Amino acid sequence: MNPKDPEYERRIRSQIAQYANPEGLVKLGPIYSYWMRKHIRPRISAVFGVSHALPFYAHFAKEALRQPGSGRRIVSLGAGDCVFEVAIIKKLLEMGETDFVVEAIELSPLRFDRARTNAVNEGVEQYLVFSEGDLNTWTPLGKYSAVIAKDALHHVLALEHLFEVIHEALEETGLFLTTDTIGRNGHMRWPEALEIVQGIWRFMPDHYKTNHQLKRVEKEYENWDCSKTGFEGIRAQDILPLLVKNFTFRGFLGFGNLPDIFIERGFGHNLNIYDPHDTGFIDFLEQLNSLLIDLGYLKPTMIYGAMTRRKPNAPQPRCYRHWTPSFCIRAADPRAGVSKQ
Repeated sequence: MNPKDPEYERRIRSQIAQYANPEGLVKLGPIYSYWMRKHIRPRISAVFGVSHALPFYAHFAKEALRQPGSGRRIVSLGAGDCVFEVAIIKKLLEMGETDFVVEAIELSPLRFDRARTNAVNEGVEQYLVFSEGDLNTWTPLGKYSAVIAKDALHHVLALEHLFEVIHEALEETGLFLTTDTIGRNGHMRWPEALEIVQGIWRFMPDHYKTNHQLKRVEKEYENWDCSKTGFEGIRAQDILPLLVKNFTFRGFLGFGNLPDIFIERGFGHNLNIYDPHDTGFIDFLEQLNSLLIDLGYLKPTMIYGAMTRRKPNAPQPRCYRHWTPSFCIRAADPRAGVSKQ
């Protein structure tokens, strides 16, 4: 798909329209926080020494800013309304950093109006600069101590281009930081996961099957391709292989797969964190999910990653269990060659 094609322009318009009114988007429900707090945050802490996304980004950004020769510039890709960027700035100020700037790259000019207002209200406007840009064609104007991509990479079509320019834009001691979705394109389920999800779906009561995003009850689980209109998950499955090819991981955490459907925006609001049957169901899914990832049958669908420029012969990154970046790449259908009894 070429940026000059009408189809590309249509998707751009759809992407801008999707986030034109962020208040109208369905939020993540409490069951997502339950799952993260009980099962995932301990892993984040074990690998990175922090408990969630904000200190993850702030900790590594501070490290990058303090390297000799740092230009003390951070760039955030796909920054949106800059709510998270403002939070990072405030955290860095709390940590004693005062001489730095965060450049926010965003496709939609509509979102910068809200970002400027937010920055002024929080008193950090002098640390934040705005650049309207499409990550599929983005060309950095200088070097950066840290590049941040929070939930942005799965919207990018030209990943090869983006990773190439990020690599070139990183200072020699710079860090590339991301949290993102790396499952099947369009946030679909791979066949081996879909088989399990559909099996669970068959015995679930109907009140768990309300899709709160589409406002309908789904008697049968539909393996919907979210990339059909805009850029949602357009090349999600290519993110991890290309990161492994282009960068060296300092720290890596892969997680998610089977629980995703039941904790996220669509169906997550059907589960009650005060009902032990519901929380027990999520605990069971995570235990099953971790076992099947251990065995290599399933692969994670989400990552936390801290990377540097490509460094041959670098030591293995800090990881959870044996779930290295290479191990977490889905190379082929794991069901292939398995006889059906």
